[in-house]
Amino acid sequence: MPMQQLPLDLQIRSTEEHGDFIISDCNSIAAQWVDRWPEWVGQFCALNIAGPEASGKSHLAAVWQEKTGAVLLGNLDEKLANLGNRPHFVLDLDKDSPSETGLFHLFNHTREIGGSVLIISTEPVARLAWQLPDLASRMRAVNLAMIEGPDDKLLRALLHKNFIERQLYAPENVIQYLVARMERSFAAARDVVVKMDQLSLANRSQITLSLARSVMERGQDDFFKGKPPQ
Repeated sequence: MPMQQLPLDLQIRSTEEHGDFIISDCNSIAAQWVDRWPEWVGQFCALNIAGPEASGKSHLAAVWQEKTGAVLLGNLDEKLANLGNRPHFVLDLDKDSPSETGLFHLFNHTREIGGSVLIISTEPVARLAWQLPDLASRMRAVNLAMIEGPDDKLLRALLHKNFIERQLYAPENVIQYLVARMERSFAAARDVVVKMDQLSLANRSQITLSLARSVMERGQDDFFKGKPPQ
């Protein structure tokens, strides 16, 4: 069943590299901020998209890169000398830990040439314990778009999407069973599908309610919330 046939009234945004991004109440503000560029208000033309693991931050960053031609800055400290006149940058603080001096120079560089910075992180950068007072003040000036945890509607869509990406068909009763019992998180929606795929391969079985029960019973610490499966 292709993504266009998901039985949910949700918007879907696609990129070639990162696949489909499903827009719901918990992430719509972040998507709107990406679309709003270059009208990012404030002292610096900068945005921080913060949210939990597997919540789509990298996808939105990829959308913004396609829109702006921004450079993904891994190993920022090594690249500072070669920023040149490039105006737009993406920094993933979940994967890279640049020095505070490097970040300070990056902000100064983009302000001087009229550029912009998109930072993705788990925690908002304004709340992190920066040691340089000037950098801390810059981080407090960055626009913030938070991605919250998924509601049931988005959780169902994520499960469908993750099964489809693995070329698996999951009956609706399996989706309903998982949504009623699993942890409300993007990472859990990813991981429970991985575990079901692995178990179905090991058992040479299809995705069934019985298989879902087995996964939940084996992985209660990771996924189980609420009433035990019957």
